[in-house]
Amino acid sequence: MAIHGLYLWIFVQHAPIFLGSDAGGMIVTGMNNSVPWGLYIAFFIFWVGVAAAAIMFGLAGYVFHHKGFKEIAVIAEVQAIAAILIAMMLLFVDVGRPIRTLILMPQLPNFPQSILDWDFIVLSTYLILNILAYIYVLKKMLAGQEPSIKFEHAFMVIAAPFAIGIHTVTAFISQALVARPYWHSPLLAPRYVATAFASGPALLLLILLIAESRMGLKVDFDVYKKTVYVIVGSLVIGLYFTLSEVQEIFWYTTEPLKRAQASVLFFGKHIWWLGFLGWLWVILGVAAVLLSFIPSIRNTRKGIAILSTIVIVAVICEKTLTIVVPAFTPDSLGQVVGYVPTPIEVAITVGVHAIGFIVYAILARAALKLLIQRQSVGHT
Repeated sequence: MAIHGLYLWIFVQHAPIFLGSDAGGMIVTGMNNSVPWGLYIAFFIFWVGVAAAAIMFGLAGYVFHHKGFKEIAVIAEVQAIAAILIAMMLLFVDVGRPIRTLILMPQLPNFPQSILDWDFIVLSTYLILNILAYIYVLKKMLAGQEPSIKFEHAFMVIAAPFAIGIHTVTAFISQALVARPYWHSPLLAPRYVATAFASGPALLLLILLIAESRMGLKVDFDVYKKTVYVIVGSLVIGLYFTLSEVQEIFWYTTEPLKRAQASVLFFGKHIWWLGFLGWLWVILGVAAVLLSFIPSIRNTRKGIAILSTIVIVAVICEKTLTIVVPAFTPDSLGQVVGYVPTPIEVAITVGVHAIGFIVYAILARAALKLLIQRQSVGHT
């Protein structure tokens, strides 16, 4: 009863905040005509990436027949479900009124030209696929059976393109906007996907480490080692893409607006805390890569926990407000408008995350109990 009381208390605490936002509209946030995207869309982008990267564990387990990855693939599916729910809730909050969510659904004359419609399609489809896979795997675990090989391969063939697609289409919304030169780069989508494959697996490793210490789950250490290689490799690619964009912006570009918007990020011009976050991404990203070369870090659970935490914080710095706000200031008219999230905006974002984490906890708890039970009786 205690845990259910906690969930109820979280809902009770955040209900007035959501109702206040619905009554007052977007005026209660720090957003305005010049900066129409803020904290909600910033974390929407981050969680879409976390959801996309979950497919990596399924691919390693089902396609390459790695027993360790195959065991924990169901937890990756839970992460994908929770991450997409958080992302979609943030999207619904951002549109201002619940009725406006109908605009996001595919309909004429917007579809198929509207990228927003495609984003809704790939997100919804990927969510449904992971829910179906989670239910199927749990039913098989309850029956003491292994998932069908045909199902595993079919799921991977269908889900893998959607996993890459959800983050790619999200990037396509931004990178085609000529009036936002900071986003108008063909590297935006690859950069999104690269850092997603750093933060998503890093978060799952933290969850697995907690489950090992608190619930007695047994995870093959080879899973940790191989996942760290993927995380670090993705991080290096993400840092390389950042360096490439910096070189193009400050060395070659002839667009003064693009350089001015980039200056907001890299030099904190007009918005000092954005400059801090921008450089923190680079510093923490480089630090994580260097730490991965230390055997006591990459070959111990404690070291992997530290490394994963650094990676998550680094990608949050790279893929949230630092990727959104600079594209709006200065605006296309050259007007500089600052942005600072308001307390109610932060509270709503925290509330959405709380709901997502509750879903994560409930689904993961059910899967972990069955997984630990199977391990205890020797079914691997």
